[in-house]
Amino acid sequence: MLIYKWLLISTHAMIPDINELLSYTNAKILSRYSKNHPDSKMSGREALSELMKFIWLCCIHKVELSLRPYDETLHFSCLIYDEMAEIDDMWHIFLLFTRDYQKFCADYLHGYFFHHDPIVSDEIPLNFEINLRRYLEYIHDKLGEETLIKWFEKK
Repeated sequence: MLIYKWLLISTHAMIPDINELLSYTNAKILSRYSKNHPDSKMSGREALSELMKFIWLCCIHKVELSLRPYDETLHFSCLIYDEMAEIDDMWHIFLLFTRDYQKFCADYLHGYFFHHDPIVSDEIPLNFEINLRRYLEYIHDKLGEETLIKWFEKK
């Protein structure tokens, strides 16, 4: 029991506080986003907030999956779909400022470096629809309908 309790405590410590993430701001990345994406539907501040939600979602998903590996509802990947392009644009801008991004990961993600791993294959993965449904339900459960709609509405 002690091992499980330690695992629970240590993995819970890996989950960043969503309110702290949402309070993060960086004038350099907001300025660059506005300059590079003047026609975006989302403002720089809004895109940064949505990126912070995405990062939080991925972190909590990783922890929950490690604690409940046999829970089929957690068997999906946290991905940025085409509809979420403005969030990905913000992430790309943030990554340009490598020192700021590294410091963000150290300070806000408890030292965990949150990598940007692009999909390199055009192949549709097996069980795509099941995985997408699980992902959408997870977003809805963790972040609510408003976020789900914002991420997946037609642009």
